[in-house]
Amino acid sequence: MDDLTQVRSLLLAQFGVTESLYVAAVKRIRACDTMFGDRVKLSLRQVDEEQWSRLPMPYLMVFPTVTRIRVPQGHDQPVDDIVNPRSMTMIAQFDAGGSEHEWEAADQIELAEKQLIHILVNWRPTLRFQPTLYGGMKVEGTRLPHVKVAFIFVFHERIVLGQDDAEVCGDGDIVERFMVRARTGCPPVCDPCTGEEIVQPGGPR
Repeated sequence: MDDLTQVRSLLLAQFGVTESLYVAAVKRIRACDTMFGDRVKLSLRQVDEEQWSRLPMPYLMVFPTVTRIRVPQGHDQPVDDIVNPRSMTMIAQFDAGGSEHEWEAADQIELAEKQLIHILVNWRPTLRFQPTLYGGMKVEGTRLPHVKVAFIFVFHERIVLGQDDAEVCGDGDIVERFMVRARTGCPPVCDPCTGEEIVQPGGPR
């Protein structure tokens, strides 16, 4: 058994998690018809300017950034659950095309923002997550001819303590929630207990 298989087996056996949230988010963006196509990559390290300059455009890098759990002051009792806000910064690089007024890049930024919002806002990667929120965007200070923009999304994960946190059906078996790849829109999610398709809020209409 390789390291990845072992880690995923432990995640599933101990917590009912089939894969990392970060991996699931990248797969979801790739599976939808965005302007980035399959040019979406997960990165856990800094990317220098030389690496950025070699990337085809438009390109989207997904960076997990921070989690901040808010605990009430004076809290001295055990808790049954916590909400873990997991933030991701998605940095998109566009080509300004040498336009003096950078109209082309501005339109690409507008399109990318709308597509990412449509794909991710209200999405629940699994039942333990609350609907995903959009935290806004920021244009990075870069030199010609490239333009970089950071889009921030927050995934609120509810973690139940002191009991099995896996998703279960009526018979108590751990089940996986899975996605069906769809090139014409975001993939639907199937309810493993009923087999019925769940229409995700924020998905195609």
